[in-house]
Amino acid sequence: MFQKIAAFYENHIKHLLFPKDDLSDLAADNLHVRKITRAGKDIRNTCIPLKKRVQAASHLGLLAYTGGSGEASQAGHYMGDLINFLLIPDLSDHEKVTVLQSLSGICYGNTNTQKQAKELNLYGLLLSYLHTKEVNPLPDSHESIKLKFWTCYLLNILCCNNIPVIKMLNHDESLQRNLEILAHKGWYGWPNNYAQVLLYLLGYHFPKTDL
Repeated sequence: MFQKIAAFYENHIKHLLFPKDDLSDLAADNLHVRKITRAGKDIRNTCIPLKKRVQAASHLGLLAYTGGSGEASQAGHYMGDLINFLLIPDLSDHEKVTVLQSLSGICYGNTNTQKQAKELNLYGLLLSYLHTKEVNPLPDSHESIKLKFWTCYLLNILCCNNIPVIKMLNHDESLQRNLEILAHKGWYGWPNNYAQVLLYLLGYHFPKTDL
């Protein structure tokens, strides 16, 4: 999934961010950081519409993922703001997905931002998404399922090489059942069934399903 995003970035976005081919690596890195800072300012700007702030969050996650470890740590300064977005009562599931995508980009392969996620109690919020029952089978439920899929993906990132987090999640009594339900959903378009992967990471036995 993120490999496709990275390819899209290389082909369609990078030349807009860095139009001069003769920029040195240092100058390019500094420009990348400036773009992150600008996105962060938009995220914190309560004078602009929430929709634009969420769009800035999407930009931030992409910059963090494509920029490397240092840029991801820089983007981590705004993780608290992103999590605050998720606490807004009328935030749509579509907007929540955008925020989770951003958090995934920031936390991917970065132990510093993964530690921040724990300190900011992101895990409790993610578990609440997995425990939410679908009461509406209508169009909105598609976004609800998508939200749970991205929740599973982000939890996989946060659990990677992180035994304390795995132990913490194992204390959640209803998590296994909720993951088993999600593992039977159609993960079409995803490189993996991340609910199933998470079941294995947490030490639950689960038979392999067709993806």
